[in-house]
Amino acid sequence: VQHFFDGFRTSHEVNKVKLIDYETMKDLIDWEAVKIHHGLALNPRHPHMQGQSQGPDIFFQCVEASNSFYDNLAFAFEAKARLVEEKTGCSFALYAYDGHPEATHVIVVMGSAAVTCSETAAHLVEEKGQRVGVLKVRLFRPWDRQRFLAALPSTATRLCVLDRTKEPGSQGEPLLTEVAASLHFAARHEVICVGGRYGLGSKEFTPNMVVACFQNLFQETPRPRFTVGITDDVTHLSLPIGDWLDVLPKGTTECMFYGLGSDGTVGANKSAVKLIALNTELHAQAYFEYDAKKSGGVTISHLRFGPLPIHAPYNVRSADYLAVHKE
Repeated sequence: VQHFFDGFRTSHEVNKVKLIDYETMKDLIDWEAVKIHHGLALNPRHPHMQGQSQGPDIFFQCVEASNSFYDNLAFAFEAKARLVEEKTGCSFALYAYDGHPEATHVIVVMGSAAVTCSETAAHLVEEKGQRVGVLKVRLFRPWDRQRFLAALPSTATRLCVLDRTKEPGSQGEPLLTEVAASLHFAARHEVICVGGRYGLGSKEFTPNMVVACFQNLFQETPRPRFTVGITDDVTHLSLPIGDWLDVLPKGTTECMFYGLGSDGTVGANKSAVKLIALNTELHAQAYFEYDAKKSGGVTISHLRFGPLPIHAPYNVRSADYLAVHKE
């Protein structure tokens, strides 16, 4: 299974979530399987040989014999997902589609950017009637071609695949190559597939950048390789980004607090957002930027509050309340 770190933004954001209680989680775990797994660990009380040298024939055959484990992994994930749905009512698909039911232009992405893409696509569908959508990848390794293609609308004619990494010298980043190979093996040669990079080094990925990706797809000849979020004045691969697009739920209030490291601004805001989230019906979100100098450096607190869930993994740009703390 391929796990990946989605960036500082994801790991350090404060948001209001509904937790699964421990008793429910306990029923989701096969404790006998956990016991067997622990029994496979190295232990001086029952020593065994592990990792010994193998000849080419044996090694090659053993590696290929592991195929069945990867082939069956998606079924195991789906079985657990059904169990979670039965216990909690929350459904999870390995490849999930959001957007227009007959979309022609689709973004393929994974990680927190899928949230921004989904919110933006929903806005474009509802406000402008565009036939766009987002396919969210939750299982990257092992890649499942059949499930990916089943989740992709049959009406899709153009795909934009976004990767949060760079493979220097390659013809495409990892997700792009998987998607392109899936289309090739399925003989979907009529589908135009392009790829771009975003968010490197925790660079912001915002709704107007999603719009730029869709606009590239709308072109008669879209750019096959591009970047979004920067101005590339060296290799000129960057897409032009339009005006800011607000896709937040109605009634959301945005706040920004500028302070200095160790002056208490960040701590006070963390306490405030937790008090509001835990003691009122409002939903809350917070993220904090720190200067590299830490103590004495500039800090920026980004807070959002509203009556509806807030899915916006990017900084506040148009604050309803702005505070600058000098001391």
